[in-house]
Amino acid sequence: MKLTCNREKFSQAFQLASSMAAVREVKPVLMNVLLTVNSGEVILQATDSEAGIRLVVDGCDVIETGSAILPTRKFKSILQELPDEEFTIEVKNDKSIVTGRRGKFNLDTQDPSEFPEVESFKEKDYYTIPGKLFREMVKRTVFATDDGNVRYTLGGVHIEFTGKSVVAVATDGRRMAFQEGVPSGTKGKPGDLTALFPPKTLSLVERSITDDEQEIKVAISSSRAIIEFGNAVISTRLIEGKFPQWRKILPELDEEYRIDIEVGTLLSAVRQAQITTSDAKPGVTCNLADNLIELLSQGDDVGDSRIEVPISYSGKPIRVKLDPKYLVDFLRAIEAEKELAMYIIPDQPVYFHSDDSFTYVLMSMSG
Repeated sequence: MKLTCNREKFSQAFQLASSMAAVREVKPVLMNVLLTVNSGEVILQATDSEAGIRLVVDGCDVIETGSAILPTRKFKSILQELPDEEFTIEVKNDKSIVTGRRGKFNLDTQDPSEFPEVESFKEKDYYTIPGKLFREMVKRTVFATDDGNVRYTLGGVHIEFTGKSVVAVATDGRRMAFQEGVPSGTKGKPGDLTALFPPKTLSLVERSITDDEQEIKVAISSSRAIIEFGNAVISTRLIEGKFPQWRKILPELDEEYRIDIEVGTLLSAVRQAQITTSDAKPGVTCNLADNLIELLSQGDDVGDSRIEVPISYSGKPIRVKLDPKYLVDFLRAIEAEKELAMYIIPDQPVYFHSDDSFTYVLMSMSG
């Protein structure tokens, strides 16, 4: 096997593929990336046995077909340090040989036949989602998953597909984020579907989408999902279990307690109030009064703060204590210039909603 590659294009592809390689020794060969060279295309594959990626690489000239196992960490380091615009990969005598203009690396390798084949996209029934919407769905929900519970329902992102809408939802039991949108189309007869996705898989897709207009194909079976976008195909095992009946968590809204506020303004105020919190007293108290919202905090051995934000409000005074970390997580997931409708209703979770169908529900803190 031998080929010449554009270093920048190959490096970008390898960075993406290697992020799916196993980090624990489930099977040693899975801690590497498989390079397959055919006469018509160059393919990188990686899997951790739960999810896998298959990626076609541009910018390569094939001299001789074949395959090779590339050691993830060492090969990534070589790509970072090579100064050359192009380099050559060749397999000889159980060695992967990487050659630049003035550098040469002989890497020990393994038998490519030991590497499991990562599936390609051959589905006949699937949904298509615009790249911009898919990125927003992921960015605006994964932060609300329970990251200590990745094998169970609160550790995943629940996605519901119908012919007219797609909704992504995540909750860790103390907060809930969901993003609604409209799929760009369907192929075949995928039907109404629900699936619980591992956050790692969705985040990898989100980071890899470079074009808002790119179509993302999503096909789902009973236990697996497969996603195709651009030159990449990512397959994943779905999380088993029943997601909470999330719509029952939504509070009944009362316009009397609504305020409209810019994301950047609220984020700045929360971060200021967060400065004087402590581990023992992490909360920020929100006081809602005539045309003003006050954010108060007082931490042990730290001090206190009072941050004022002018608003348009003439309803009843109300007070609620919130975790500033959960507020910051949410506010960072949305553009600073956007306007939010915020509802602080007595004895209800605090409710936020944007004009592009992003909703966040946050439980209050006691005390």
